[in-house]
Amino acid sequence: MIAALAVGLLTATPGIANAADDPGTASTVEKVIASAGTPGFVSAADEPGISLADEWYTSATDPTSKGYGYVGHADSTVGGVWQSVSMWRENNYVALDSSISDDKEDGYCAGAEIRYQVYDGGTWSGYHSRMIPSYDCTHDGKFVSNGYYYSRYKVKNVSSRACHVNSSGEKIECEGSWHGPI
Repeated sequence: MIAALAVGLLTATPGIANAADDPGTASTVEKVIASAGTPGFVSAADEPGISLADEWYTSATDPTSKGYGYVGHADSTVGGVWQSVSMWRENNYVALDSSISDDKEDGYCAGAEIRYQVYDGGTWSGYHSRMIPSYDCTHDGKFVSNGYYYSRYKVKNVSSRACHVNSSGEKIECEGSWHGPI
């Protein structure tokens, strides 16, 4: 009985299930949730994320001028949303550059979410997630990018995914798959 309850809790709590998943694949929970609502997206109401605002800061400074080396990028397109996140790294501190475009007039704007692990207190955390703080509502085919995002802590296993957001940039739903790790 207790084992069945524990298994039920793990499969019903997306944050816990995601932490055990391979960063490049959708969890069973994400696949089930993705079957409702807009095809290819997971409802934000069904998937609470951990957002810790003090983990990142924005800068216009190019990461290569600070000694960061380019690692790669992850991108995806779904439901009229295109997102791409590029990453540079220096001793597990990372800098990200995100480009987002809304290609469809469907009442939504385009956004992107990232997830990652943070080195804290001598160990790596479970997955944290947060929305990229830029979004696009223009439908003009141009990409929105607002500078670089630098981690305040050592970070690994960064993945990204496309999201529908409202006109204030608040997450409505995201695609079921994560792309990465970068």
